[in-house]
Amino acid sequence: MAAFNEQRKIILIGYIAIFCCSILTDGNKIGVNYGLLGDNLPPANQVATLLNGHNIGKMKLFDPDGGALKAFANSGIDVIVGVNNKDLQAISSSQDSANGWVNDNIVPYSTTSIKYIAVGNEVLPSMQYVSYLVPAMTNIQTAIQKANLQNNMKVSTPHSFGVIGNSYPPSKGAFRDDVKDTMSSILKFLSDNGAPFMANVYPYFSYVGDSNKIHLDYALFQPTATPVTDGDHSYSNLFDAMVDSIFSAMEALQYSNIPLIVTESGWPSAGTDAATTANAQTYNNNLIKHVLSNAGTPKKKGTSIETYIFALFNENMKTGEETERHFGLFNPDQSPVYPVNFSP
Repeated sequence: MAAFNEQRKIILIGYIAIFCCSILTDGNKIGVNYGLLGDNLPPANQVATLLNGHNIGKMKLFDPDGGALKAFANSGIDVIVGVNNKDLQAISSSQDSANGWVNDNIVPYSTTSIKYIAVGNEVLPSMQYVSYLVPAMTNIQTAIQKANLQNNMKVSTPHSFGVIGNSYPPSKGAFRDDVKDTMSSILKFLSDNGAPFMANVYPYFSYVGDSNKIHLDYALFQPTATPVTDGDHSYSNLFDAMVDSIFSAMEALQYSNIPLIVTESGWPSAGTDAATTANAQTYNNNLIKHVLSNAGTPKKKGTSIETYIFALFNENMKTGEETERHFGLFNPDQSPVYPVNFSP
């Protein structure tokens, strides 16, 4: 009997060790946004191999692409699956539609590690889809519960930094007045369901929009940057200041314990004077090093900020400004646009 108990203890210790290693490994991996707006992108199975080969452990899809979800089965890569904005109205108005979306786009991929469903993308501060957002999130949550998947994944929605009305100093961060009511409903949903706040944080856009006041080295995590003091906190980079302004904005609405995921951050390598290969390489390497250090931010010291770089590939079919086609870490032939260290 004693020998049996000792053997059981050894097995239990083994499981604990495997569990702890898996958590350590997961925490020490960066994420990427896998966009599909290109006519020359590699097959999804090659993309899964590419990510694993570079220690990229998380991936976000803007749409529920079945080929990609199938290719990432048993890959060890965690996935965020997006609900397209154009689908929000139907999902918000019908539980059957929400159930159908989950049954079509989530349930068949049980061997793919889907961790989050991102309902819509940057719906606020525009008013086009805002009335559908919280009802759609609620119906998707009900749908994953019906499918008995509520313990496997969380439901949230990614926000642009444009929802922040005041970001300086970070301790005075606040949401825009015209989004506060909707944001309060979103934060209540996230708190009730143990889900994270999702935000797209781009020091690049803040810098190019106010380069007279923001120094480039501060936006690029450079050690030469002059720190910005905010009370007891000292900020050596713009990314941390932006993230902490979001935490402050949530606190101002009485939600201080909701974790934050940076669902997009990156720097383009062409298209404007600031969008150079050198700047993109500096920003993304320093971002990865900072995130994987688990140093957190001045407001949330020692708290790992799960982060997804935008984007995996340069996508030649993206519309808009020239920079939109040059955010990629890799070219479509899978060669790096510039050297990046994806390991801690």
